Amino acid sequence: MIRQLQMTSLAALIAAAASFGVACSSDTGLRATAPEVDPNDVTECAFLPVEGTPLSQYECNPVFTNTDEGWGGDVGSVGFHVTQVLGHPFYQMWYTSSPGGYGNYGIGYAVSADGTDWETDSSNPLFASDTGAWDQDSFAGQVVVWDPVNDQYVMAYQGFNLGNQQDPGDDVWGLGISTSANGREWVKHPSNPVINFRDFEISEDELFFDILILGQEPSIKIKPCWPLTMTINAQGILRGYLAASRWTDVIDQMNGITSTPAACHIYSMAAIDSGNWVIADEEPVLSGSESYDAKGVTAAAVAELNGVQYMFYVGFEEWYEDTGTSGLISAQRTTLNLATSTDDGVTWVKDPNNPLPVNLTTPGQVSNIGAQVIGNRIHLWVGDNYEGNSAIGYFLYEPAIDED
Repeated sequence: MIRQLQMTSLAALIAAAASFGVACSSDTGLRATAPEVDPNDVTECAFLPVEGTPLSQYECNPVFTNTDEGWGGDVGSVGFHVTQVLGHPFYQMWYTSSPGGYGNYGIGYAVSADGTDWETDSSNPLFASDTGAWDQDSFAGQVVVWDPVNDQYVMAYQGFNLGNQQDPGDDVWGLGISTSANGREWVKHPSNPVINFRDFEISEDELFFDILILGQEPSIKIKPCWPLTMTINAQGILRGYLAASRWTDVIDQMNGITSTPAACHIYSMAAIDSGNWVIADEEPVLSGSESYDAKGVTAAAVAELNGVQYMFYVGFEEWYEDTGTSGLISAQRTTLNLATSTDDGVTWVKDPNNPLPVNLTTPGQVSNIGAQVIGNRIHLWVGDNYEGNSAIGYFLYEPAIDED
């Protein structure tokens, strides 16, 4: 399902469109729009209904596996963007891979005319980890949106530098922003990380004296876990969601009141511009309150259709802590879930049928999620474990099925 990008036939059209049309430049007058396409008309295989749900799964999943391009290995996190150029749907994918193993990451790029048959760029990786940079040890969780006001793609991603892996004191962890006019050449924001998670640490003096001895509330409300997703509207206004723990829960774990790390709930955030974000840290918009998201959320994607926002998120049940690194923890027993909002993301309601029955393994190993509206459907690309390999499956979510 993966081919090397060649400048011929449809690939040539896609490349030509990407070079001047996808940028939606007012100079050319070409404007990218949301595509209207029935995937069954253009895909090689059919989409089969998932019984009892508004979901259908592509019969020939997975659609994207380990790249075998000579520079990487298994596919890691994935970001998607879909638009219509010159009357054709244009699917774009940005994915991480590790050419040199853990701590050595690169970003690859691929395009598709149908969302299933992907052609990788001959210049991959577009860029790789820089030794000594704040994000040298991780470049993951990327989300890509098109900014119609500034005619550019905006990528938000998680990065970290563990420094001396036995000493968490020199770690750098946060949210990075990169921008691109064409999706292939990226410029990192000069203020990266634009949200530095170390800014949310509580000092030892406050922790042991003010909080533990005097019993005062922490001066900082949340301790970020990782960025989740980002959205943008037609006016170019960016919003986002972040996974974070309540500091009070973290302190309970430190005191032995709970035996595992605190849950990572979902908090909303808004952007003054791509480099300046404000987190609404009073209360999470969605908390881990069920067995399937008991310890929180590790990935999410938001799509809006007919006035309803749909948040597809990867919830997890347990933590795994790697004692060989400086406190690095990861999610275990992951599943895909859904929450909806009818008030522009202020409040969210979890789907009573969670988790969505798409995970391939028990316990689940769903890793990431991309979602985008195309016509009257929400198209989903879900990372999972396909017979021992990390790969991407393709699904459709059709809310109208619930109304029939």
